[in-house]
Amino acid sequence: MRKLGVFLVFVLLALAVRADFHDLSLSVTVKINTNGSAYVTERVRLAIDPGSVDLYNRSMYSRNLTIMDWQQITNSKLLRQHIFSPVSLSNMKVVPENLNSYSFSTASTGTIRLDYELEKFVPLNQTGPRTVLYAFNRSSFSFEHSPSGQILPQDTELTIIIPPDSIVTSISPDPDEPTITRDYLGQVIGVSNFTWRGAIPLVDFELTFTREEPIDVEVSRFFEDIEMHALSFILSTPGIILTLLVLIAVAYLTLPKR
Repeated sequence: MRKLGVFLVFVLLALAVRADFHDLSLSVTVKINTNGSAYVTERVRLAIDPGSVDLYNRSMYSRNLTIMDWQQITNSKLLRQHIFSPVSLSNMKVVPENLNSYSFSTASTGTIRLDYELEKFVPLNQTGPRTVLYAFNRSSFSFEHSPSGQILPQDTELTIIIPPDSIVTSISPDPDEPTITRDYLGQVIGVSNFTWRGAIPLVDFELTFTREEPIDVEVSRFFEDIEMHALSFILSTPGIILTLLVLIAVAYLTLPKR
């Protein structure tokens, strides 16, 4: 069965030599979790000539195709990972979506979706007993390079979603959506989805936000710290000696006296 799957991949790649696909647009959504990890979804929209529709449809149902296979089939320059983290990604999925056909055109459009997870994507900094600072690292971007630095290309959309209880302390440039308003401290409150559209420079991109953890998290962490320090002391040399002395004292006091 595996050999058959590999054979089908080779057949599809051979047909791709004369296929006609054209990049239309790219959208990237980065959802940042409270632990600093991120879930990324990228969608590459393609124009597909009539002669390549059958190839796309057959490729959709092949479970063995990787992102590299789809790159060769479509010759897409946009079909690649655009967001990185210091830790390698996990759970990469390549999901081709159904074709869209139009009565006013012979060409169709298709979308190939990439889903993946990034651990330790945003560094966390504890700035208070219950306050955590998140600072987005712009070096995680891998879009288009220009003489002045990296840019978000034309026909590209970037959306960043942060935890809903966050307070944005710094954001630059302002997003295209929504139109944001800052309070007297320069903070953005009550907004968690931000969208930028190309072409804009990313060399000075900045997004930092804070969130306050619930009181029960602080209480739980307090007792966990006590438990950890107590266990650490008990397993140390002084702790072992003290434990033995306590056991001897208890045994002495509980044994019947003659």
